[in-house]
Amino acid sequence: MPPDAAAVHAAERARAAFEDQRPLVQDPDLAARIADIGREALAGTPLLAGREGEAAPLREGWRFAVLDDPEPEAFLFADRTVFVSRGALAALPGEPALADLFRSAATTFASGAFRPETAGELVEQPLSLVLPAEPAAGSPADGVPSRHRWVALLDGLLFGQPAEHGMADGRDLLLPRADFRLALPDRGAFEPAARGVFRATRNGEPVGLAVREIPAAGSGPEGGNGVPAHRARLAGLGARLRDAAAREAAEVTVLEAFRVRGFTGVRGRLHPAGEGDSGEAPEQVPGLMALLPARESLVAVSLDCGRRRFDACEAWFLELLGSADRLWDTPVPGPLRITAVGAGESGSVREALGRLAAEGRIDADLAAVEFLNRGWLEETLGPEERVLILSRSREGTASGAGGKQR
Repeated sequence: MPPDAAAVHAAERARAAFEDQRPLVQDPDLAARIADIGREALAGTPLLAGREGEAAPLREGWRFAVLDDPEPEAFLFADRTVFVSRGALAALPGEPALADLFRSAATTFASGAFRPETAGELVEQPLSLVLPAEPAAGSPADGVPSRHRWVALLDGLLFGQPAEHGMADGRDLLLPRADFRLALPDRGAFEPAARGVFRATRNGEPVGLAVREIPAAGSGPEGGNGVPAHRARLAGLGARLRDAAAREAAEVTVLEAFRVRGFTGVRGRLHPAGEGDSGEAPEQVPGLMALLPARESLVAVSLDCGRRRFDACEAWFLELLGSADRLWDTPVPGPLRITAVGAGESGSVREALGRLAAEGRIDADLAAVEFLNRGWLEETLGPEERVLILSRSREGTASGAGGKQR
């Protein structure tokens, strides 16, 4: 039961709007290889086969494209278009799993998924596809040739968010568009949580800290000098801080201005809506939030104190805010990319990754790199065979484009 003409026509309109909002990875070689895998997968999909002695028209006219998006997603339209994100490519365990995804898309297409259950209604497009965690047993293209092709396919592909949306570099957080940086105290480390949002850990455990860059529009009058203009800017920042707290069902108290290295911001305590400074139970320690104008953005820093003592939590928060600074002429690390490198010595993939990490050649957590190679971690490699790591250029700039590095 393939889609009818109405569903296909609706798909063409919906796909045009989808592509306007979701940019593609601009890499012809990557697109060609993905299309090859797609065509090979569809050739083995029974529901697309024609009757004996007849052509198989449902296998023709398919299009496969890669979204420039770090989220692991895949979508299907009724006009035989499949979108898979670069985040999905990084999340899949290898070429057999991608082929399984494409076969699943073809089966969905031919199984009546786009046929409306109620007359006169059309199924909303696109349909989301479920990524296979592992390839199905006995999937074609398994083994060493498949691994070699997959490593070559992912080599140079952008991993995570583009650099201009900020980057976590150990205990440092760099926001190039805002010309802004923060440094965590002691054993902390920043980690990306979503586009433009970063969280922090200490010894691998979350600490309740979130940092995000938001548009500065509406934060109050920007022009003018003197005391009245300065007060107006602070009032605008205070209003934005209260609005940000309200979106988290909280209220701000003890609102005050602060200044650090040329940044003038506002900070306050957060309480669940309806509570104030007095009477909170010991387990309901206030949270903290600050807003700092940086270039044409606002940087929001919030900390959930949890069950920690409030004075210790506030001291840690103030120490963090005290690290705020401009980037000045510090080289901004380039975007994090998936990179294929030689193992260097014979042994298992797991051993090779551990050795590369010990040599400082991996610019990410070892667990993330092992995840990229999880389809063959225990396989034995020769010294010239390649594994996937994550690396970034230290001479890069914030304008690194998505896609594969040429």
